[in-house]
Amino acid sequence: MSELVRGASVPLFDRLSARYEATGDMRQLLSPEDLQASIGRELSRLMNTRSRLTPAEFLQGTGTAIDYGLPDFQALSARSQAHSDLLQSMVTLAVGQYEPRLKDVSVKVFPSPGPGSNATLVIGGTVKIGMKLRQLNFELQLDQRTGETAAEAA
Repeated sequence: MSELVRGASVPLFDRLSARYEATGDMRQLLSPEDLQASIGRELSRLMNTRSRLTPAEFLQGTGTAIDYGLPDFQALSARSQAHSDLLQSMVTLAVGQYEPRLKDVSVKVFPSPGPGSNATLVIGGTVKIGMKLRQLNFELQLDQRTGETAAEAA
C-alpha cells in the first residue's frame, strides 16, 4: 500500500550545504518548517545576486542560469511608483524563474517609513507539501544603498 508523503524533497544545494554535512542529516524529505526555511534561503540568495542584465533586458529574457539574480536596483527608489513597479516586476519574474517550488507568486514593495533608503519586499506564494497547498509569505528588508537583502518568514 502506498504511503502519503508528508514533506518536500530536499533540493540539491541544501543537501550539499555545510549545514547538512555538519549534522549528518541526509534526509530526503523536508518538514514544512524546513521547506519554508529552505525557500527563504533561496530567496535571500536570489535577491543578493546581481544579474549581468539591465532591468529592460532582464524583463525580456528567458531566465538562463547565467542570468540568475536581479539586475542592479541601487538606482531605484521605492518611494517612486514607477521604480517600485519595476522592482516588483523584476522580483516577480526572478522568483518565477528561479524558485520553482513557489507558485502563484505575489510581490509587494513598501518604502521605509523613515528617511533611509531601505524598503520592504513581501513575497508570497503557495507551495505543495505532500497533497496540500500551503501559503507562505516572506519579508525581505532591502538596503538600496548596498543592494543587500535579509529574508525572514512573515
